[in-house]
This record gives sequence, structure tokens and C-alpha cells, in this order.
Amino acid sequence: MRYLVNYSSTHFALLNTAHVDAVVVVRVVVVVVGSAP
Repeated sequence: MRYLVNYSSTHFALLNTAHVDAVVVVRVVVVVVGSAP
């Protein structure tokens, strides 16, 4: 049972990290597109 909990929390942490990365990428794209002529 403990293994299952560890796996779930690790998976959740990975999803959180991926979500933050996606937000950063979107912001960078918006800035680049906004500053493009």
C-alpha cells in the first residue's frame, strides 16, 4: 500500500512539473509572438 501511495505522489509531482513547464512555454511563446513584427 505504501508503494502505491509513493507512486501516486511521484506521478502527481511529475504532472505538476509538466503543468508548470507548459505554462512557462506558453508565456514565452506569447512574449515572442507579441514582440514579433
